[in-house]
Amino acid sequence: MMDSTFTLEKKTAIVVGAANGIGRATALAFAAAGARVACADVEEPGAKATAAEIEKSGAHALPV
Repeated sequence: MMDSTFTLEKKTAIVVGAANGIGRATALAFAAAGARVACADVEEPGAKATAAEIEKSGAHALPV
């Protein structure tokens, strides 16, 4: 669970390996903390899926 005082609002995070595993979890956590997230991965469909999940939650994401 995230500390309620921790925020990444008005920040942008670039997460490499965002299609699965630790990278995906990191991208989702950064988005939950308020960051805009660039989801980078060589596996384009996975990066798009992670970005879509982030967008569905109401945060902003871009698959790269």
